[in-house]
Amino acid sequence: MLLLVHGTGGSTHSWAGCATALAQSFTVISADLPGHGFTFVPPDVERARKVYTIDGMARAVQQLLDALRLQPHLAAGHSAGVPVLLRMALQRGIAPVRIVGLGAALVAPPAWYVSLIAPIIGSVVESDVVALSAAKLAAGTRVIRAMLESTGSPLTPVQLARYELLCRMPTHVHAALAMMARWDLPALLRDLATLETPLEIIAGRRDRWVPEAPLRRAVARVKGATYRVEEVGHLLMEEGPERAAGWIAGGD
Repeated sequence: MLLLVHGTGGSTHSWAGCATALAQSFTVISADLPGHGFTFVPPDVERARKVYTIDGMARAVQQLLDALRLQPHLAAGHSAGVPVLLRMALQRGIAPVRIVGLGAALVAPPAWYVSLIAPIIGSVVESDVVALSAAKLAAGTRVIRAMLESTGSPLTPVQLARYELLCRMPTHVHAALAMMARWDLPALLRDLATLETPLEIIAGRRDRWVPEAPLRRAVARVKGATYRVEEVGHLLMEEGPERAAGWIAGGD
């Protein structure tokens, strides 16, 4: 049984091609993170449970697994999905034979990314007006295509259209902005000293969203973790789904 966790701004569609290949060897579990895709988090639940923190996301995924009485044998995450899986493992909610991280968001984003996103996160993320405005902007301009092009991963027209659809949805935009505003990586990185689950990180040499050199240094501090670099961008599993499926399954 394989658990797949997407990253900020993604959804189950992010694993579409990859999951098809993996389903030949595994029972695949994949769900939209809270607020993403076609999920909805009521405001009172968001406030009470701090859903968009790393711990909050980990709790939500764990509750889903517990409700379904599922225990994954293997787990793979993309970008911010990797910290979610690591927190679940640290809390001993899951005990996979290994965790595979693709384009793992374990380092601060590059300066150019922060300069684009920072003005619209923080306290203003609480406003539905911000999310609605961002969704309207996405619907009426090339901003989403420009951001996706900056990942370093070429996408097909169908893959682009999926992201554009999601980014026209205010609830999805709100969830993505809220995650970025509330992500506490330093606490997670400190706790990784006690990680017992084998960790394999696959970075993209063309990834402009997760800088390769800082990521390499971060992973080097995790006992027993392995690290490799491939000639891909940030959206590894969409750029080359069959190759990504092989990496996750344990092949070349």
